[in-house]
Amino acid sequence: MVRLLGRFGGGSARRPSGPRPPQTPDHAHDRHEGPLKGSSPTRAERDGDRTRRRSGALRAVVGGRSVAGQVFVLQVVIVLLLVVAAVVALVLQVRHDSTIEARNRSVAVAQAFANAPGTAEALNSPHPTAVLQPRAEAARKATDVDFIVVMDTNGIRYTHPKPDRIGKKFVGNIAPALAGRVVTEDINGTIGPLVQAVVPIKADDGKVVGLVSAGITTAKVGGTADQQVPLLLMAAAVGLALATAGTALVSRRLLRQTHGLGPHEMTRMYEHHDAVLHAVREGVLIVDGEGRLLLANDEAHRLLDLPADAEGRHVLDLALPADTAGLLASGRVATDEVHRVKDRLLAVNQRPTDIQGGPPGSVATLRDSTELRALSGRAEVARERLDMLYDATMGIGTSLDVTRTA
Repeated sequence: MVRLLGRFGGGSARRPSGPRPPQTPDHAHDRHEGPLKGSSPTRAERDGDRTRRRSGALRAVVGGRSVAGQVFVLQVVIVLLLVVAAVVALVLQVRHDSTIEARNRSVAVAQAFANAPGTAEALNSPHPTAVLQPRAEAARKATDVDFIVVMDTNGIRYTHPKPDRIGKKFVGNIAPALAGRVVTEDINGTIGPLVQAVVPIKADDGKVVGLVSAGITTAKVGGTADQQVPLLLMAAAVGLALATAGTALVSRRLLRQTHGLGPHEMTRMYEHHDAVLHAVREGVLIVDGEGRLLLANDEAHRLLDLPADAEGRHVLDLALPADTAGLLASGRVATDEVHRVKDRLLAVNQRPTDIQGGPPGSVATLRDSTELRALSGRAEVARERLDMLYDATMGIGTSLDVTRTA
């Protein structure tokens, strides 16, 4: 009996009781160590951090290291090329239009002078130059052309802005005009490169009795076009500045959305995240704001028995239990909510993604707690058995102690 009492009685069979002695940490050495790590930063530190972040973001955009920076540089180059191409095209168009306008004006002036009263009669006068030269010069100055030349059917000039050229052969093609047609051409005349028109002078019976040529030098045509170039360049500069500013704003927003990551970093992050999603032993679901499933990893497919085409479908159409589908569609916050899906007990945690300005939707994680709950049940049964054994041993020890005392 004594041996039994020594085995089951005394302090060895009792549970440890009483609180453990409190341990008082010594923080005296922290009292004069300066500000703690968890203390809030000062205003100057916050301003400095904000300035560094802004300058870093600007360097990332301009430097082209991030996706946003590369997009910014690419867009600026494209806009610059488009602006340069547009300016060149507009300059060429202006020059072409100026040339066409010069030809039309030359034809109009030549025809007006050829059909003017007294022109045909002056050709038959004893001194055609004396009659036609003053008229030609007055008409030239009034119409802003560079020359009006009247000639006979052999091309000998009766008039010219430079009197020493009178009586000499006209430079140009007069054969179509002698046939009664109007001809325009670009030539290198006696006063330089020019655009000229030659029209016939007809008598009352329709016979060609002379020719009139009027023209404008290429320098004047180019000068008219060049006068519009500064305006075009100014408009192009304004357009380039506006396009660059808009591109910078778009790139800055893209920089915020990509967190300043470059293509290599984004590719590496995608590969890492993809590997983690497929390797983790918890199901991960991403649902958009409309309740459509955007992503489900392998474990989520296994736990929920999802079909292969689950991504892109509404969670209410995936044949899930009503409470589980309702939770995923609602996007509400959930912490360790237990849902039965077929023969499994799943602990579901869910958080929205738009708390800090992110896209609308939610992320849910699923953990299979079936085995854990089975183990917990078995542990509870074992604990109850241990309690029963403990109570039994305490009873036996007490009875033996009473017997020995008696």
